[in-house]
Amino acid sequence: MEERLTNRQIRAMETKQKIVKAANILISAKGFENISIEDIAKEAGVSTGSFYTYFKRKEDVVEELSRTDFFQLAKIVNEMTEKDIIERLRRYCNDFLKGIEKTGIEICRQWTRNNLSPTNILINGEKTTKYKYDYRAMQSVLAEGIKRRELTDDLPIDDLALFFNAQLYGLMIAWCMTDGEVKGSEQTDILCDTIIKPALKPYMR
Repeated sequence: MEERLTNRQIRAMETKQKIVKAANILISAKGFENISIEDIAKEAGVSTGSFYTYFKRKEDVVEELSRTDFFQLAKIVNEMTEKDIIERLRRYCNDFLKGIEKTGIEICRQWTRNNLSPTNILINGEKTTKYKYDYRAMQSVLAEGIKRRELTDDLPIDDLALFFNAQLYGLMIAWCMTDGEVKGSEQTDILCDTIIKPALKPYMR
């Protein structure tokens, strides 16, 4: 019974990914305003009913990016006991950007347009903005560095978490504006070695 449930969950996840991928293709070809739910379902090779199993409106496909939970990523990174704070941040930044890129560039572009004005959305039962939510995930990685006594207690954790998260969002936007030429996940080493590491240096124990 447990195995069947797992298979069902895998199929559901794959169907959802197919719908998001189809929307990404159609937005690129026709523009967001010129496609319908029926178009997305047809491109994905699923029924309209299947679309409504996962999404209520076509806008919800774009907002799938808002449901990317980077707190889970932060938890995984914080459990990496064999890595120091710089390497954990390197992994966090890389996987953060890969997670966004996996959604598709057109979904990311449309999502950015929709979220330039920070509006409250519901994430895990909490009413917040996506940026605030992601910034607090970054904050938790830095807090773990203080807890492990890798970083000093006077670390300006709020300012640095906001600043580092801004760099990740900047790379996300650069990816969109260069039509994929600047791929943020491939710039993680530059980000960590030229920005994050020097910024943390005065607070390293």
